[in-house]
Amino acid sequence: MSPFEVYALAIGANLSYSSASMVFSLYARRFSSMWINQVKVLTAFVAFVIAMFFTDQMVSVSPLAFSLLLLSGFTGLCAGDIFLFRAFTTLGPARSLVLYSFQPLMLGIYGFFFLNQIFTLNQTLAVICMMICIFIFMLERNKMTGSWDMKSFVWAFLGITLDAMGVMLTREAYELEPSLETFQVNVIRCVGALVGFLMISPKSYLTLPKDVWSLRKREITLLLGAAVGGCFFSLTLYLAAVKFAHVGTLTAISITGPVWVSLLECLYHRRLPNKFLVGAFVFFLTGFYLMVIA
Repeated sequence: MSPFEVYALAIGANLSYSSASMVFSLYARRFSSMWINQVKVLTAFVAFVIAMFFTDQMVSVSPLAFSLLLLSGFTGLCAGDIFLFRAFTTLGPARSLVLYSFQPLMLGIYGFFFLNQIFTLNQTLAVICMMICIFIFMLERNKMTGSWDMKSFVWAFLGITLDAMGVMLTREAYELEPSLETFQVNVIRCVGALVGFLMISPKSYLTLPKDVWSLRKREITLLLGAAVGGCFFSLTLYLAAVKFAHVGTLTAISITGPVWVSLLECLYHRRLPNKFLVGAFVFFLTGFYLMVIA
């Protein structure tokens, strides 16, 4: 798989997740970050099981690789997204997702020490361009509100950190079992997340169906559509990229999320992008170009 194809998969995953995050933030405010996360993972789990059986993508998995994937699901899809969705309720998805710019540092260090991956000059410059975006958005936040709102950013940062750990664990499973396919990996990860929810709040599974069916049909359609797009499709694309990519530069393009959400918010509110968004978008395009030619 060429670098362009790998990064195209990652961008597709980020656009899918970030679009769905606008819906996730609405239901996180209405119910809770735990509630929307459970709906998201349960819906994706059903979709992954169906896809796995129809595509016959099943191989034997060693106990160690299986355990790593279970732990990856608990870490990233369960605990990580609970913290991230909590930040959604106060910061909104665009400002929360901007902290994904820190993931290249975390995963770059992991790739250097455990996967023997190094950064070329162009890849290093690309990561720098992506991370400049976060400072642009934080300056915008301070200018608009007069506050950095650090507590909410801490929630988001915890979510991003745990998500990065989930990516590392998944990549380790791929290293142990190169024949693993994306659908099977995601089924196991979803099981890890669902077990995590059960451990945190055993009674939540009893009230969840009642809450969902109490919604109007349009709301249920929106909710399930966001869960399929923001979990099933995004994880399918992203883990396909994780299997082949340089992990540091792969996560650098996650800045597509906040830029895309900001553009959607401009369309929704019918206003032109401000100078902060334009500046962030310029740095993103520069960084992506550097990654493609690296």
